[in-house]
Amino acid sequence: MSQEPWSDKEEFALATRSPSGGWRYGPKDRVVLGGKGLAVGIAVAHLTFCVLVSIQAPEWWIIFFIYSLLPAWAVGAAVGSLLGLALRRIRSQWVHVAAFFSIGLLMCAPFGGLSATGPLLLSLSIALAAGVGRLAVWKLVRINPSPT
Repeated sequence: MSQEPWSDKEEFALATRSPSGGWRYGPKDRVVLGGKGLAVGIAVAHLTFCVLVSIQAPEWWIIFFIYSLLPAWAVGAAVGSLLGLALRRIRSQWVHVAAFFSIGLLMCAPFGGLSATGPLLLSLSIALAAGVGRLAVWKLVRINPSPT
């Protein structure tokens, strides 16, 4: 039997959070775009797209906003999460912004012909909105401080 006096301070003390200093992603992952960053990026990209398209016809801005709401969030979530997953190993965030712009342009180039304002205007506005959306979450990404 122990001769130390019994103390219930440790047993009934307030629980303290253990520091979560560990990197919970893969060891080679450099930049991780989380759910909050993805949502903010899609919201900024959607608003940027609406502003860019509304420059041509300002009276139709609410129609552009409503009709592009579901496609922007559905396609933005799918493509943004997959592209963010593919770019995890690249540390330079400028490469991420350029990739979001390039993939947005390549994906939307075939649909640019559907636009009445010109074949490239719709594609460029979507690509620019995707790039601005990724640029907006620059500070919201998680960066691995010591890649192994």
